[in-house]
Amino acid sequence: MKPRNVILTALGVAGLAAIYLAVRKESPSAPAAPSSQAKVQTAPDIAPRQAESVPAYHATAEAARPLPVTLSPDLFAALPVVARAYRIAKRIPDVLAQQPCYCHCERMGHVGLLDCYRSDHGAG
Repeated sequence: MKPRNVILTALGVAGLAAIYLAVRKESPSAPAAPSSQAKVQTAPDIAPRQAESVPAYHATAEAARPLPVTLSPDLFAALPVVARAYRIAKRIPDVLAQQPCYCHCERMGHVGLLDCYRSDHGAG
């Protein structure tokens, strides 16, 4: 898969996930999780997951502080779309810290989409 497609897919999925979570949170018809259902929480500052299909993410930007430093977009000069994704990540770290990454990189210790931009992982 081309790096451009990977980045666009990741950003699209993250955007859709944010919209879904926002709508679900505001929806009065959303069923409440039964108390017997385990809500996974790997640390106090990480938002509880509603289901195993939602990777870990920070509940608030403050919980992610200090925010990880992203790689310089200049490192990806040969890949303009990837460089643009890293520029955006550098501008909106608070937002990305609160978004789960659906490639399930939490297995590598990531807690939110922002962590993908600390290394070349976000480049696909």
